[in-house]
Amino acid sequence: MADSGLGESAEKAAEAVAESVAAAREKFSRLSDDMQHRYRQVSKDLRRGAEKAGKEVRKGAEAARETYRDTANKVQKSYKRTRSEVKRIGRDVGEYVRENPGKAVLIAAGIGFLVGLVVRRRDSDED
Repeated sequence: MADSGLGESAEKAAEAVAESVAAAREKFSRLSDDMQHRYRQVSKDLRRGAEKAGKEVRKGAEAARETYRDTANKVQKSYKRTRSEVKRIGRDVGEYVRENPGKAVLIAAGIGFLVGLVVRRRDSDED
């Protein structure tokens, strides 16, 4: 009788251990599946975020290239226009001097006199 009670207890204990092991395996399997699902989701989200960031960087780089090109073209046009204007003014001054040499000398002397006054005043102010 004692042996049958001990045997029943051993069987019940073995069944309880087997059930516990089966429950632990089931929980581990669910946990493993959940972790794999979360890993896939995070990987997908990360990939999507990286692709979006890459697109934004490419858009920004293209906008910067366009701005640079536009600015370079504007500067180049302004330079050509200014250069042309300076050449024209130089020709006009040369022509005026050839046509009016006396006036040109008097104008140059007057400008020199005014510059001399300004420089002399600055020198005397500094002393």
